[in-house]
Amino acid sequence: MEERRNIEEIILNGTEDELAQLRLWLFKESVRLENQESALEDRYAKLEADELAFNERMDSLERKLDTATKKLNNDKALFDQRLRILNNGFDQLNSDKKKLEAEFIRLEREKSYQRENEYDALDLLFRGVNNPLTLKKRYKDLMKMFHPDNVSGDQSMVQLINEEYAALCRQFDISMIN
Repeated sequence: MEERRNIEEIILNGTEDELAQLRLWLFKESVRLENQESALEDRYAKLEADELAFNERMDSLERKLDTATKKLNNDKALFDQRLRILNNGFDQLNSDKKKLEAEFIRLEREKSYQRENEYDALDLLFRGVNNPLTLKKRYKDLMKMFHPDNVSGDQSMVQLINEEYAALCRQFDISMIN
């Protein structure tokens, strides 16, 4: 405030030297302010350019992030789909395994039942055979009935009969003569 009064006093009542000094001071102050304004404008322009570059970088990074996010989401969806397919496959394999195990157990029971019945049938077929002569006669009769060339022939039954005949022959210590 005091400086302002001094300046006003010099303007109103000042000498030529004081006015010249005031003009010089005003000129220097004006140049300083213009230089400062120019520096501020340059700094403002630089800040605007930096802001624009920063915004461009941010936009570029956001686009990259969006692209990476989309790719990640697509990869996750693909992974989830493949995982579901694998899980369904494993479930199907487990189901098939259980079915196969049940079928295997059923077949094993059936085989054992069939073997028991076959051996029971063989026991019935050779029941009452207590010497080599009756064994030989029974064998020939059975072969006439079950030979595969007959209408009601059965190859597997003939094999079982042959095995049983051989076992009984060893039991009676005779050679197998047809």
